[in-house]
Amino acid sequence: MIQSVGTRSTLRLLGAKFGKCQLEARRRSASRSIHQLRDLPRPTPDQLAKKPRLQPWDASEAESSAMGAARLSPEHQLSEWTAPPTTVLLVQKKNDARTTAAMGKILEHLRAVYPHLRLIVEPHTAQDHPGYEDLIVTTPGDEALLPLHTSLVLTLGGDGTILHVSNLFSQGECPPVLSFSMGSLGFLLPFHIDSLAPALENALTGPVSVLNRMRLACVPLSTKGEVIDRCTKAVGEAGWQVMNEVTLHRGRHAHLTVVDAYFDGQHLTEAVADGILLSTPTGSTAYSLSAGGPISHPDTDAFLLTPIAPRSLSFRSVILPGRGTVQLEISPLARSAAELSIDGKEVCLLNAKESVRISKSPYPIPCIEKSDGESGWVRDINSLLQFNVGFRNKSLMGHGMA
Repeated sequence: MIQSVGTRSTLRLLGAKFGKCQLEARRRSASRSIHQLRDLPRPTPDQLAKKPRLQPWDASEAESSAMGAARLSPEHQLSEWTAPPTTVLLVQKKNDARTTAAMGKILEHLRAVYPHLRLIVEPHTAQDHPGYEDLIVTTPGDEALLPLHTSLVLTLGGDGTILHVSNLFSQGECPPVLSFSMGSLGFLLPFHIDSLAPALENALTGPVSVLNRMRLACVPLSTKGEVIDRCTKAVGEAGWQVMNEVTLHRGRHAHLTVVDAYFDGQHLTEAVADGILLSTPTGSTAYSLSAGGPISHPDTDAFLLTPIAPRSLSFRSVILPGRGTVQLEISPLARSAAELSIDGKEVCLLNAKESVRISKSPYPIPCIEKSDGESGWVRDINSLLQFNVGFRNKSLMGHGMA
């Protein structure tokens, strides 16, 4: 087909126009507004003083109905917001298709029902959901900024997501945490994703039932009693905030480690073992339980000191009051350094006469629980651990005797 000069000129103009449109589309796509948490204005002291927080619920101002009285259960600490929450941090399990799809539904629900809320996410969540351009992205190094901006944390995944939240707020105060599971059971997951709408509405309006899970304040000390600089993790004024346990372990070394344990300055024992750990009540069902430690209700104000494969058969777990201070010091008799780990993450090696000082943190993890009076802990130790479940003699079951 032979084209005229006018036709060719028109086609060139249309092609140029189309190319400009494509270029403009790519430019708009490339310039998608990515809001970084570190770029937000730092809250003023007055704004921080008015930041939404949960405080004990004043029952005298509550409704006098039977429903209101039923919600005032002595097993739960009911709390109310000082002001409506403004910013929610969303934490999801990485590299999981089901969790990613569920987070999409959460984002859709939040934007439809609570459009006023600012949403902070981690980079993988922003990448998984590119259609939400107004998300605020937090990256490593923002740990000091998160407490300034976050009113509420919503997690989706397993128990590891709550541990990750504790790590994000490892230098101080942690906002209330609302945790959802995807169907699998977990010790720290009171809500199923199917109950998102009512659970989220109750969490945002209150009053809510809160379980303040104890954390440990952990500080590594040199032989001179100074904070050890070589440890890779920044230590805040209150120390590292640890949700499960602090562990000293021989690691890859062949020899047993030797650790002197002190409580309130008094020498408690010398541990010759693979290691020793100090656990919170929440962490009693984690590494401590695997090492032979007791099961503790998460509301207990206590430390659990548990040896890991001790040389002495008489060395058993010790329960210590949460008001005291524990110091674990590497003995000069130890033939190698010991690995210091917090919540399963190795921090650094401690040599002879170096130690770690541990006390109760002033910053617990406030976990939002169900307000129906059901104890999630009782349910969990029965369903997850099969606590004290016996067995029936199968030879008698066919005779109606079991």
